[in-house]
Amino acid sequence: MPARLDSLSFFFPALNEEDNVAPIVEEALVVLPRFTDDFEVTVVDDGSSDRTGAIADDLARKDPRVRVIHHGTRRGYGGAVRSGLRAASKNWIFFTDGDRQFALEDLALLIAASDGVDAVVGFRKKRADPARRLFVAWVYNRLIRLGFGGGWRDVDCAFKLFRREVFERVPLERVRSEGAFFSPELLITLRRAGIRVRQVGVRHFPRTAHEPKGASPRVILRAIRDLLRLRARLWLHPNS
Repeated sequence: MPARLDSLSFFFPALNEEDNVAPIVEEALVVLPRFTDDFEVTVVDDGSSDRTGAIADDLARKDPRVRVIHHGTRRGYGGAVRSGLRAASKNWIFFTDGDRQFALEDLALLIAASDGVDAVVGFRKKRADPARRLFVAWVYNRLIRLGFGGGWRDVDCAFKLFRREVFERVPLERVRSEGAFFSPELLITLRRAGIRVRQVGVRHFPRTAHEPKGASPRVILRAIRDLLRLRARLWLHPNS
């Protein structure tokens, strides 16, 4: 059994995930006590137009360990993750997505690999997504390797564990993307700052409810724009 954490903040962004938000919170309330006695679960409702926010509020009323952050308007994936990171109050911070494609019990794999490093990030051992999404991810990962160097197995895998002090050493203001490029930009920024990161393979499951949002043309174009902006900024200001 992996070592227990002294405290843990867990959060996930949710956009129109009314069928997923309760199962994720309920899973967290069962799984997280295996790893710590002191934890909080935060749902970041990114301007959902369905019942995601109302369901999350109901869960929070039933259990004081559950909290909800509401965005009045949609801020994007990066904006939602940023809100979750800023709201975290415990010594370790763990986040995943709101689509139930990961098993929270695989947090054990991240904790087991956490000795001697500042962060442990997952990579999907076998990605369970449609062919079009797999192709987009393949191209995206290679663009990032071309622009910023290799080393990352899966730049946008939403299964990450951080020591809280990471974000004291590297303020979130250094990461400018509010969209899907937030996660790659975060990893690039942490590596440039000397943060020690270990990568661990985790399981990935097919989405069972609602359509994925990450492969829409608008999201892809915004991510490419943010990628190019970061590359240009680092060329112009290599020590930033």
